[in-house]
Amino acid sequence: MSQELIDYSRKALIFAVQLLGSQSDAEDVVQASVEKALAHPKAPKGGIDLQKWLYRVVRNAAIDRIRQLSREDELDTEQQSSLTQSPERHLEQLQIKARLMTALNALPLMQRELIVLRDYHGNSYEDIAEILAVPAGTVMSRLHRARMALRTLLQEEQASNELNEVNHESV
Repeated sequence: MSQELIDYSRKALIFAVQLLGSQSDAEDVVQASVEKALAHPKAPKGGIDLQKWLYRVVRNAAIDRIRQLSREDELDTEQQSSLTQSPERHLEQLQIKARLMTALNALPLMQRELIVLRDYHGNSYEDIAEILAVPAGTVMSRLHRARMALRTLLQEEQASNELNEVNHESV
């Protein structure tokens, strides 16, 4: 490894610590980024281009790590809240998730994948546009329509449930 890459990786480590707030996570990110720099055939070989390229790789890896940690925190929070909340509240949340999944599965595939990519996986509009090979503006408008369709399905399902409750009470 060149001395230049070692110097840039030290600076990149400081950058990663500032982004992640964790020395160990930053070290992992920088190590993976340096490995990429050494293995990637189109990586700049030196100079300011190498530094900018390494910073970009470190930044992207740090963002991925933040997203991963965020998802893990959400899962931990869900598990902890399910342990500390009342059984009634836990059942209510399970029912809401089931209603949401049923409505989501009732959507056409294109609408469902837009909602899943954006709201479950946290992809940016640009990433979704690239994945689906459509313009970002198209992603935004289609996602809006998909969310409106999902809302309509959930409202219809709720109205149906309320009507069934009224019918059962009058019997």
